[in-house]
Formats: sequence, C-alpha cells, structure tokens
Amino acid sequence: MAERAATAPGAAAVAVIGAGWSGLAAAVALAEGGLRVTLLDSAPRAGGRARTIELETPLGPIAIDNGQHLIVGAYRQTLELIANLGAGGLLRRHPMHLVSASGLSVRAAPLPAPLHLAWGLLRARGLGWPERAAALRMMGGLRRGGWRAADGETVAALLARYRQPAPLVSRLWAPLCVGALNTLPVDACARTFAAVLRDTLGAQRDDSDFVAPEAPLGALLPDPALARLRDLGATIRLRTTVRALRPTPAGWRLDEGDDVFAAVLVALPPWSAARMLEPLGLDVAPLAAFDPEPIATAWALWPAGNAPRLPRWLMLDEDPARRLFGQWSFDRGVIGGARVAGVVVSAASRIANEPADAVAAGIAEQLRQAVGGPGPAALRIVTERRATFRCTPGRPRLSCDHYRSLAPGLWLAGDWTWPDYPATLESAVRSGRQAAARMLDSLAAPPAAR
Repeated sequence: MAERAATAPGAAAVAVIGAGWSGLAAAVALAEGGLRVTLLDSAPRAGGRARTIELETPLGPIAIDNGQHLIVGAYRQTLELIANLGAGGLLRRHPMHLVSASGLSVRAAPLPAPLHLAWGLLRARGLGWPERAAALRMMGGLRRGGWRAADGETVAALLARYRQPAPLVSRLWAPLCVGALNTLPVDACARTFAAVLRDTLGAQRDDSDFVAPEAPLGALLPDPALARLRDLGATIRLRTTVRALRPTPAGWRLDEGDDVFAAVLVALPPWSAARMLEPLGLDVAPLAAFDPEPIATAWALWPAGNAPRLPRWLMLDEDPARRLFGQWSFDRGVIGGARVAGVVVSAASRIANEPADAVAAGIAEQLRQAVGGPGPAALRIVTERRATFRCTPGRPRLSCDHYRSLAPGLWLAGDWTWPDYPATLESAVRSGRQAAARMLDSLAAPPAAR
C-alpha cells in the first residue's frame, strides 16, 4: 500500500476538476503527496465514463457498469492503483484466450515471451496455415521494427502492408482494432494499434492476461479512491459544476469562489475542457479537434436458473448488414436474481440511426447463435455517446503541461493526453498520475524555476 503523507497546515491547495479515473488517480497521488486537494465533478457519482449505475430491469434492479470495459495485464498502473486502494481482491486474472463464436481459438502457451504467442498462433484453431503464417509475419515484423508505423498510416494500410489475408483481418485483427481503439481499421491509427499490440500480445506473457472484475467498476477504483481521499482530508464536491476559472496573482479561483488554489488540474474530456478554457483566451483548437465516438453496451439478462452456458468472454461475429452489431460478449455472473452478460458495440456511431428495438433484437439473435439456449429474457442498451475519441492518425497529441507557459499552474489530464494509447482505463490512470507527479515537482520547485 502506498505511503500516506499527512497534510501539513501550510500545504499548497490544489483543485482537480473531474472525478473520472484520470482525475481520481491524480487526486489520490496529490493528496498522498501532502497537498490539500479539492476534487470537483458535476456528476452525482465518481467514475466518469467508467462508473457504476443502477439499471432497472424486468428481473429487478441491478448495479452494473455504464459500459463494459476490458482490463488486461498490461494495465500495470491501473492494477497497481486498484491494489493500493485495497480493491485488488475483486479482480481475477486469466491467461489470454481469444475465442470467437465461429470457432477461432488463440490461446497463449505457458512459455516465455515471445514464444507464448508464437506457439499460440501456430496452434490456433479456426485459422488456416496461410493465416497463421501471416499473423506471425506481422507480429515479427512489428517487433523487429520497434513497433512503429508510418506517419499517418491507418490500421487498414498497416494490415495491407503486411499482406494480411482477408479471413485473418475479419476474424482477428479487425475485432481487436475496433475493440481497443473504438475506431474502424480504415480510419484507425496504426501507430496506436502497434503500441497496443506491443504492450499486450507482444509483451510478457502475463501482459496479455484478461483481468475480470467480480464487482462493478465503482468498487474497483472510484469508491475506494474517494474513501482514501477522505482519509487524507481532501474536500470532495460532487454535483458541483465548475463553469469558469479565474487566474489571479496568487493562483486560481473557481467560478466566483474565494478559495485560491496554487494549481488546477482539468481532468475532463477534451471537448469539455475546451469549453472551460476558451474564455481564458487560450488556443483550444487542439482540444476541440478530438472527435467523440460512442460505445453501446447491451446488458442481456436471463433468470439466474434459466440461462445458457456463457463463456467468460467471446468474440462475436459482427455483420451490420444482418443487424448483428456486437463484437464482444462478457459473462458478468449472477447479479441479484439475473444472470448478466454484456455485449459491446464499439464504434457505435454506425448504429445511431437504427431503432433501439432493432438493435436489441439483433444482439439477442447474436447471443442465441453464439451460445444457444434460451434467448435473453430482457435486454437493456446503455450508450455512452461520448465514450472515447476517434483514434485516428491525425488526432492531436498534447501533454499535461500544454498551457504551462501561457497559464502557469494549469494542468491537463485524461486518456486523450496519453499520446501512445487509445482511450482506455490505463491511459486515463497513467495521465492522471503523470500530471500529479509533474504538479508536485512544480510546486516543490523555487518560484523562479516554475
């Protein structure tokens, strides 16, 4: 567990605006660093785009996530923070096994890296020898090239450059791309996809582990983080919308308040941060250039005693022409009186004009085809309309101190400020912890050096 620092009476006061995973990670690090932290968020519940919600269903209310998120072993900082907050016991690790409804099966072998993946691909079921050889060729080529892609290259162009056969693209690479980047391969950033492959399939064997939560997301990080912050004397203000920042000679004020903060961390989505910072006369065009992309999660429910056998996770066979929209299914076990599975529809802007009942019927049919048994007794679709940014090659890449020269004491955090990754829990946590470390160093430095 991390060492806790007592907040000294004369410690600098800092404000963190946004109680998503980046803001929470930063606030905990700042409070443990001995600063007086005020955490603010307009929502009634912490967690941002990865939070617990109460969902009313015909089988009774359930506490579940606002969207299904995948955690893997490569999320080292996320897993470390969850463990430090005392919630590590809610996670279970499983060796990587990519399995699809149509018979694809790629299982990591119990061998040292990179042999674990090479052996897994050689023994993969559902792929012919040309596809297996092509997958090995691409992973080997990326490794030898330092996991780099050409400037401006898309995932589709990368796959073409490595001569990946169409069956391999449709059954493996495209689902991985859409699931990780929430962007179709024709538009997705090859540099980011290569980084994801580098840190999961191309890294140590346990980095590709699937880490399954046994509780909703709120119990993993948001609730324990708030408890830690309260223990450290932080001020937490949920249901509080910050509408304006005001620089003063002594620091920063929020709205019309009298409190002065030595530094402010804006841990909001880029489009929300742009609206807050534009009145300061700052150039917010890079923030406004991020394009939001929705993710829909269909929560399928069966009576607990009348559910089909559900795989822990399963790649579904997407076919939008037949209104089969899901890409992944995750078994969430029994919640209340219901057996629950989450079906993820990434890049969900494609279904924006589809009637909700048609989407639900298509996903129910996907599940019936994939797992058999009775169809779901109920299905509830939860859509995060601005779940992530579209991970394209030309998206802006900003640092946490992007405005430091023009607005000293103003910092940024969020998954969009971690340029190497797509919008994930790990990039959010990394960005928050990095911004906190930089803030602590800045506040500890002599004034002339700031």
